[in-house]
Amino acid sequence: MNSKDKAVDKLVSTIRRAAEFHGHLGPFLVLGVKMGLIGMKKLKIQANAWRLRIEVELPKQIPYTCTLDGLQAVTRCTFGNQKLSLKEAKSPVISTKFDADNGEKRVFICVKNEVLQTLMEKLQKAKGDTATQEKLAWMIASMPEDKLFSIKIQ
Repeated sequence: MNSKDKAVDKLVSTIRRAAEFHGHLGPFLVLGVKMGLIGMKKLKIQANAWRLRIEVELPKQIPYTCTLDGLQAVTRCTFGNQKLSLKEAKSPVISTKFDADNGEKRVFICVKNEVLQTLMEKLQKAKGDTATQEKLAWMIASMPEDKLFSIKIQ
């Protein structure tokens, strides 16, 4: 098995664990998983690192909040351990700031507007159909990060 296959297998198993934690598989959960993995990779830190803090801005409504469970499942930053904080957005946006070493290293990841618009349109048409939600989730899982997110490192 080559390294690309290993990376895909790891992503798939991570998404399945996150779905088990969350209760179902959906595209916004997968956005959170991918954001968490990218943020930790860019900061070169592991899940549950004592120095990692995450601040998320998004609307306080489903399906946007599903992103939070993806982030929590991957990073182990939670509301309970106070490593995850939420700022309510008044518009449809999902942006996340990963902060390590007390602000010396930061990664900003924002879901591209066209991705959010497309997902919301498809979910509204699906009207709660589980198979469609799962199909959209695996579509998000297979998309390259530059098609999904704007990423800035500070």
